[in-house]
Amino acid sequence: MKQVNFKRVAIQHFLSVGEEPVEVKFDRGLHVITGENKDKPDRRNAIGKSTVADSIYFAIFGDTLRELKKDLIPNNITGGKTHVELDFEVVTPSNTRNFKIVRHLNPSKVFLYEDGVDKTRDSIGNTNKYICDMTSATPSIFQNCVIMTVNNAVPFMAKNKIEKRKFIEDIFGLEVFSKMLTQIRTEYNDIKRESDIEVTKMQEVKTTLGSYNNQRDSVINRRQEKKKLYLERRDNNTKDKKVLQEDLATFVEGDTDAIKAKIDDLYIKRDTCEDKISEYVGDIGEKKAEVTHTKSTYSKIGTDEAECPVCLRPMADHDVEHMESEKEALRVKMQTMVEDIKVVNAALTNAKEIKTKVQAAINGQTNKLSEVKLANQKRANINQQIAQINEWEKELDIDLAAVEKGTTDFDDLINETGVRLKDIEKKVSKFKKELAKLDIVKYVVSEEGVKSVIVNKLLELLNSKLLHYLKKLDSNSICIFNEYFEEEIINEKNKICSYFNFSGAERKAMDLACLFTFSDLRRMQGGVKYNLAIYDELFDSSFDDKGLELVTQILQERTEELDECSIVISHRKESIKAATGDVIFLTKENGITKRVAFEER
Repeated sequence: MKQVNFKRVAIQHFLSVGEEPVEVKFDRGLHVITGENKDKPDRRNAIGKSTVADSIYFAIFGDTLRELKKDLIPNNITGGKTHVELDFEVVTPSNTRNFKIVRHLNPSKVFLYEDGVDKTRDSIGNTNKYICDMTSATPSIFQNCVIMTVNNAVPFMAKNKIEKRKFIEDIFGLEVFSKMLTQIRTEYNDIKRESDIEVTKMQEVKTTLGSYNNQRDSVINRRQEKKKLYLERRDNNTKDKKVLQEDLATFVEGDTDAIKAKIDDLYIKRDTCEDKISEYVGDIGEKKAEVTHTKSTYSKIGTDEAECPVCLRPMADHDVEHMESEKEALRVKMQTMVEDIKVVNAALTNAKEIKTKVQAAINGQTNKLSEVKLANQKRANINQQIAQINEWEKELDIDLAAVEKGTTDFDDLINETGVRLKDIEKKVSKFKKELAKLDIVKYVVSEEGVKSVIVNKLLELLNSKLLHYLKKLDSNSICIFNEYFEEEIINEKNKICSYFNFSGAERKAMDLACLFTFSDLRRMQGGVKYNLAIYDELFDSSFDDKGLELVTQILQERTEELDECSIVISHRKESIKAATGDVIFLTKENGITKRVAFEER
């Protein structure tokens, strides 16, 4: 267990304390804080006795028990800087650490030192948090376990049902269950909201997946229909191609280039014939002209007009023998030319015959060329049709392969949506498990769960402790609390009574019994033990001497048993008799509270 031992507090310019510091050490034993008001001698209060308790609370939390405004905390007479020091040690099984808190106002500052080393954080808020962590302190713990104000607070018995329950939950740390329940409900609602979103998504995804499946089935059905159509088309293409191939076999492929070459050769032959014919015709014409000229010359021989064709002299100059000789020569020449003409005519006739044959051959080859071209064109057309059918068959094969593969554009969508659906289903399943766990946790921290068990155990201790202290305070009444923290008070006549039916002294006994009981139980519940207990105005109530004696005895026993520093703040003179330790005597003069030695009072 962690032990927090408060050692000393020093106060300056705090509430009614002025320039002169007030220092109080927290040694073991029962101490009493009392004093006198020199400004108002007839009054025993308004001295500043509670300032010590306030200063401890201020050092730790930066506030006062009375929750005064910050500008009301500094001493308004001296006007100096508020300065409060609190020394304490934290003892754990592993080590002991010494701390000092220094807190100022005007301006607000706080410092924390550990074993002389500055441990102040980067802000007042963070330093305050670190101080509370070191002391394991909360306002509730301090107000119900360390600093207990009796008269200024509403007694537990006088609280209503709701106030009692909240007080019990605060004092025993049961509020953690309410906070946990609130947190768990919030977490539950958050997860439920997320789960509902995912469930809605899941339904939407399922609907989408169903739509994709339907669309894919529709596509597959259409593709099956296409497959049937494609197969029919392929059969038709096969039939058409067979017919075309049969037609193709009827056309023999011809060599147009060879035919063209033959035609070209025939044209050359024809041209040669035509050249020869022209030559022959010209030759015949020349020879016929020469024959005609020779005949004309021959007829002129023997006449005056005749001119010798040899010597070109008039024939008259020649003798008859010579003329006869010339005539014979011309006649032989004419006969020779006539024979030549016959030869040329024969050659011409032959050339014309050859030309006719060549032309016939040209015409034949030209016709053959046209036929071959037509056949080749038909073959080309048929081959083109066959090629087109082959292309169609390739396309059909691709389409058929796609159909046979059985995939669609929706397959990826279906797979992706399926994966998404599984992820969402996992989330929904996880949320269901988390909600189921939270249902269990909700029950555990609810009024019916562990809290109920703890409350019942606390009730046993509470009622037992309460009875113990009522007996210690010599009360003849019995007080028992049920699980709803409703009290049942039985008086000395064995009748059930209300708290308000009792006298002031009897109610005070019940109040103190509750105070001691709750203090004990809170100490038992906590993981930290404090060496300090301050009772403000414990004696300043409707106690007679006997009652004061009984309360004093309880305090002395508790102080000895708990080995702690107990401080009673009181204005009753007789309270000093209770002290087993120091009497801390305060005086107030001119509005300033000072500590004086008890002997100097």
